Amino acid sequence: MVGTVILIILFILCVLLLLPIRAKASFGDGKWSVAVYYAFIRLFHKESKEKPQPELPKKPEDLPEGEAPPVPEPDAAHTAEKPKPKPQQDAVPKPDTVTAPQEPELPESETDEDDFSEPLDPEQLADTVETPEMKPEKKRRKRKAKKEEAAAEITDPDDLEDFEPEPEPEKKPRGIRGFIERLKPHSVSDVLGLAEDGFAALTPALRFLTKHIHFRHIKLYLAIGTDDPANTATLYGKICAAAYSLLGAMQCWFDVEADEFRILADFYNEKITFRGSAELRISPMAAIVLALIFGCKFLRRTICRFRREDKEAKLREKESAPLPQA
Repeated sequence: MVGTVILIILFILCVLLLLPIRAKASFGDGKWSVAVYYAFIRLFHKESKEKPQPELPKKPEDLPEGEAPPVPEPDAAHTAEKPKPKPQQDAVPKPDTVTAPQEPELPESETDEDDFSEPLDPEQLADTVETPEMKPEKKRRKRKAKKEEAAAEITDPDDLEDFEPEPEPEKKPRGIRGFIERLKPHSVSDVLGLAEDGFAALTPALRFLTKHIHFRHIKLYLAIGTDDPANTATLYGKICAAAYSLLGAMQCWFDVEADEFRILADFYNEKITFRGSAELRISPMAAIVLALIFGCKFLRRTICRFRREDKEAKLREKESAPLPQA
């Protein structure tokens, strides 16, 4: 019973992920609109607002005989009453500021000088009270004590002059934290390495995207007109060459279906008329797979680059290490 319920839930999820997300866009006559749909649900919609046309007064010919044209109404901004000035309040004298009573100073003889006569030792305070600020001081003391012990073991005075304590190796974080810290670019070479890995991982992701993105219901109407017929013909030829070349390239890379694609040369008008609309479809499953492909390829190339850099660093350390003395 439980297995059947799980299978039904997985089936519903697969159906929901395979339903396409549709983005529609249209433009024409100076108006535009954009809408996004998932199945039959509209997720987003926005369109241009219509400009209000100014109200024109009636012509005198349209008015009946003997009737004068109406007087234009004054604007509301001019007719609005100005705010009345507020009456000035009577000047009321402000009360004098009240000062706090000062405490009487005690004579020097009454102060407790005996309590602070002896200064406290900071080492005793550190032993009695431990605070987070005192911990670095303890670490410095321990390091100093270790250096003194190492120097005490050396009996030869010549060796004592050349003695330099070995620097403590920095502890690098491991696991996921170490990988994330290493991903952060610290130099120009790190930035170039990450960019190279990203571009290399982007190629298979784009190859997958071109097969799962669809353009539907493409409609284009373009009428080209200028004041000179020769310029109209020249402009018409250039636009046709660019538009049809672009359509052919899109059909090679994407799944494209055009319902209408017309470009005309209008020798009777001196303006360009354009109307167009298109619909883009992609499923959520394709978007998820696209992100997984890009992420996996990027991580794989980055990890391989880190291992290569570690091997090269180890080889440099071996080559630069001093030879053992016989």
